[in-house]
Amino acid sequence: MCITEIGTIALYQSDVFSQFENIIHGFTTRKGGVSRGAYESLSMSPRRGDDIECVHKNEEILCRELSLDIKALTSTRQEHTDRVEVIDEKRIGYGVKTPWDYGVDACITTLKNVPLLCYSADCVPVLIYAQDICAIAAVHAGWRGTEGGISKKTVQKLIEIGAEPKNIYAAIGPCIGQCCYEVDGDVALKFEEKYYVQKPMDKYMLDLGRVNYDLIKECGVNEENITLSGICTKCNNDLFFSHRGQNGKSGTLAGIICMRE
Repeated sequence: MCITEIGTIALYQSDVFSQFENIIHGFTTRKGGVSRGAYESLSMSPRRGDDIECVHKNEEILCRELSLDIKALTSTRQEHTDRVEVIDEKRIGYGVKTPWDYGVDACITTLKNVPLLCYSADCVPVLIYAQDICAIAAVHAGWRGTEGGISKKTVQKLIEIGAEPKNIYAAIGPCIGQCCYEVDGDVALKFEEKYYVQKPMDKYMLDLGRVNYDLIKECGVNEENITLSGICTKCNNDLFFSHRGQNGKSGTLAGIICMRE
């Protein structure tokens, strides 16, 4: 995974998608927007306290630089659930122009020219492409969603509608790393022992990115078809928003994916 300068913005992009000319994708950084203060500058979510007009302007900038239709921009509603929704023609624009009435932490669509967004600010963003059925997905996975298997459920839904695991590709974007993700024992012990390192005083360091990698792999997806960024948002708070790195007051990153005609 490498950083790509596109106009005024900088995106991390995955090698697994580079072979597909019809796929536009990336994980945003802080660079290229209009927000200020703790949200400087390309903050993407309207639900973190940023000026809503700045967020809308940032949406416009992202879509302009990627040559995407902002009217079709569709997103998750980050609530730390394991809910996966399929976006059809009636749901284009949900999460951006039309609010969801409930938490939706993963979206799938088979529609062309409908960009999907997932939000994060330390949590795990996942972008997925099922080549054989021309379907894409955007997933937000916090520890609760990860415990609920949201990445796995998203892949399983793609398989349910016809995808073969060998034709599924996934990119796991920058998120808080095991180096910085300290959790209490009641959280860590929800996961297998291989995913955490125990510290004194009932504290543990959890590798949430690796859990999601393995959840996708468990569905039969080829290991070489999955990219794990290994980039810690807290360690690199100058380039990424980090909820923990900014003491709970930060902007929001986005993973974005879209299929061209």
